[in-house]
Amino acid sequence: MSVTRVLLPALLLAGSGVVAVGATAGPAFACPEGHPSLSRQSMRADDVFSGTVAERTEQSRTVVYTVTVDRVYKGDLDTVDATVRTQAAARACGLPDLRPGDDYVFFTTGADLETTSTSGTAPATDSRVARVERLLGAGRSVAPVEPAKATFTRVAGARTSFERVAAPGAALVIVGLLGLLLVAGLGRRRA
Repeated sequence: MSVTRVLLPALLLAGSGVVAVGATAGPAFACPEGHPSLSRQSMRADDVFSGTVAERTEQSRTVVYTVTVDRVYKGDLDTVDATVRTQAAARACGLPDLRPGDDYVFFTTGADLETTSTSGTAPATDSRVARVERLLGAGRSVAPVEPAKATFTRVAGARTSFERVAAPGAALVIVGLLGLLLVAGLGRRRA
């Protein structure tokens, strides 16, 4: 009986610990309530840019957006087409419902350009873009710069005739032939 008195409380205590751990582990997977301020979101982000969602694909538990980038406000993004990733489940802070054809301001982290519902990514309304520009500046375009077109300017004067261009070459040929005749003549004398 004394073993039962010792074991029963120990088992109850261990069981309550498992229940307590299980109860606290559940909400940790849920997306946190509330959103940080825009200035905090921009500090946390590695890249902040605006663009249009061109395509949406789903891969396992991840949604991948192909985004045509318009302006870069923060980061070293330098391509017109970017690939942004997010969780497929909204309860895991994912943004699975961005619509192709719509404009957004993206706040991403990491080399994979990952975004969440709490990172700051939102539709690119005029007021949202103005707030981002107040915080991070006007941004820069990533559109490819067209190379400058070459312009040809005529040099003053008339076109040079063929005879004038060919004259130096003809003079060299004549000098070469005379030198050859001279060497041949000297060679006959000695022989």
